[in-house]
Amino acid sequence: MQFKEGLGWKACYDEERNIYTAQRSWRGFYQLCEIDAETYHKLSDDADADKLIGGGRVLFEADDDYYTQRYYRIVDENYEELAPWASAKWISGKSDVLDKRSVVVDRFPGVGFAYGGEEYNSAQYYGVADVESGASVDEGTIFPACSISKFVTVICVMKMQELKILDIDERVNDYLNRWKLLTADGAESDATIRAVLSHTAGIIDGEEAFYGLRIGDPEVSLLDILEGRTKYNNRPVRAEKPQGTAFEYSDAGYCVLQQMIEDVTGKEFAVLANELVLEELGLTHTFFAAPVEREKHKTEMATGYDDTGEPIPGRYPVTPDLAASGLWSTPKELWKLAQEFFRALNGKSTFLQADSAREIIKPAENYSWVGLGIFLEGEDTLVSRGWGENGQCMMKLHIESGEASVVMTNNNPGTDQAESGVEWLTDSYVWFM
Repeated sequence: MQFKEGLGWKACYDEERNIYTAQRSWRGFYQLCEIDAETYHKLSDDADADKLIGGGRVLFEADDDYYTQRYYRIVDENYEELAPWASAKWISGKSDVLDKRSVVVDRFPGVGFAYGGEEYNSAQYYGVADVESGASVDEGTIFPACSISKFVTVICVMKMQELKILDIDERVNDYLNRWKLLTADGAESDATIRAVLSHTAGIIDGEEAFYGLRIGDPEVSLLDILEGRTKYNNRPVRAEKPQGTAFEYSDAGYCVLQQMIEDVTGKEFAVLANELVLEELGLTHTFFAAPVEREKHKTEMATGYDDTGEPIPGRYPVTPDLAASGLWSTPKELWKLAQEFFRALNGKSTFLQADSAREIIKPAENYSWVGLGIFLEGEDTLVSRGWGENGQCMMKLHIESGEASVVMTNNNPGTDQAESGVEWLTDSYVWFM
């Protein structure tokens, strides 16, 4: 095949079949045409390529311009056979993606979506942050990050290790003062901080734990949670299995880490996380929802809706287990965090050392898909999922390309990210790069 191309157009001559085809595109408009030999030879940087190509026999056309009604039209069903080199098939697939995106987005009251790499990135917002007022989701809407909190907690811990405040390969009990992690038989556990970070310390959550606390309910302290004294976590936190013998996803384990951080620093977890991470990165719309932070940001926080579509009483639940699930943020700010993490992995960050970032993505022993506070999909993709009473979210980081995507919502869809479409939204960014 022979090709010619210029600004916004490309043409091909298929010598074997003696077929001339050309495509043109501009700001969302795309057209694929069959042209004749005379037109092909006239095409050049100086020629009116749009007019010449547009005079051919139309095979396929699409318009996804911001200001017009989106459409695509297959005029000749043989367009793939006539022009296998062309972008028409990709454009058609993208249009299908746009249709599916609308279906998925409409399942949630509000959705925020940020994606891209260092050179190109974007954010999109859909729906409402509050159904009653009709307030639209925008770049300032703060969503519940749920268990994506754990990724930020891990970064806090690694920063503390850099400051030589702790060592993640030492026993977590070596740093706990007001409370100790015990085994099932009452002895002190030898579980390391690393094991707790990777959910391999044998800690098991109580049934239906970490759920249902509302604004105005009696206060639940971190020690209440650790000792299983309330319905919020009705099981004393113990290392019930030997370290490394089982993977047990555990919010309770991150409560142990929260207590450890407070014991070591003498500061409340939300304050320490703000100093070590959030302020350092300039994340002004990201916080762990301690009472003072909730009050400060309450007008920006999205109202949460349960799996029946009803608003959460008080607009959102209370999460005293901050390190496990108390983070609130925006898609764009979580995307910025991901970009800083990429820089750290590549040794280009003054915020986090490369060794720390690489420890986070190192697979746990015997569990190749588990890092520290994050999950590994093959050698290239890092995943963090969040799902709570008032929202569902997901973040994916692609190490090789340096691209990340974040989806956040203000509704519990009652099903996981794969079935709700949130994971599909997180993956769909590749169509819009």
